[in-house]
Amino acid sequence: MLQQTRMEVVLRYFTPFIDRFPDVAALAAAAEQDVLAAWSGLGYYRRARMLRQGAIDTTDRFGGTLPHSVKELMTIPGIGRYTAGAIASIAYSQAAPIVDGNVARVLSRIIGIGEPVGSPALMRAAWLQSEELVQAAGNPRSFNQGLMEVGALICRPQKPDCEACPVISSCVAFRTGRTSSLPAPKQAKPPQVMTIPLYFIQSSDGRVLMRSERGALMTSLLHLPHGTNELLGGSTLSVIEKRLIGGFRHTITTRRIRFEVIAARLRDTIRDDARDYVWVDPAELSSMPHPSYVAKAMALAARLQSTACAGG
Repeated sequence: MLQQTRMEVVLRYFTPFIDRFPDVAALAAAAEQDVLAAWSGLGYYRRARMLRQGAIDTTDRFGGTLPHSVKELMTIPGIGRYTAGAIASIAYSQAAPIVDGNVARVLSRIIGIGEPVGSPALMRAAWLQSEELVQAAGNPRSFNQGLMEVGALICRPQKPDCEACPVISSCVAFRTGRTSSLPAPKQAKPPQVMTIPLYFIQSSDGRVLMRSERGALMTSLLHLPHGTNELLGGSTLSVIEKRLIGGFRHTITTRRIRFEVIAARLRDTIRDDARDYVWVDPAELSSMPHPSYVAKAMALAARLQSTACAGG
């Protein structure tokens, strides 16, 4: 959950997720839609799918217990070099290296690696250094956790607290006055700006039309029908009586999106064989897998309806 997601966001999801799926067996036995529903709002939904696939594989091949070695761990879906090293060292005290963004930054400053943030050259050098250090450590578990904590709390990207650093005497960046320039900044890509219309189509009994899409992001989640956009996939509905009821901005990776919520009516009825479409009771949406922008759009539509009712 913490991959590319802030701690304060994750804290709202972690305990309910663990309560619902308390062990590998429970996660392996769960339906994908239930796992995605519990993950809804965290984003990067591929993580949830791979977590479930990893649980299934661990149950099938390892009897539900994660193996100790990095080599075996990396054969499980969703577990890469960093996660394998974290499990092996923290859970099993194996002398396995770990490198994430925080660790790479710490090592860049300590040994003076001048390569840009996130670059293959920086990561290669950081992995080599991490391997050497953890092999020399008396307690790999404590060493790796300490390395991550130094990166998260002390050796911060901006304004590092060097005076509190336990390895200040060994730090090349501090000694040469380069803590603000190491590692080198990466060249930022300009954000992609787009506008996507979302159609809010309601039945006579208050249910809302949604569709399970298969686009570039958030596949298999429930979306509101939308205008043509390859990011979300699917096809555009033929609608009439379109009326803009509001909009909001939303960020997905490097995309800056303005969603425009449009009240509309179907030109034709949904065919019985159009299985991707479903009429959803808004009160039940929280138990279904959906991206956070859908919840924003539904809340916007609900406020409009509430205002209209209050106005008579």
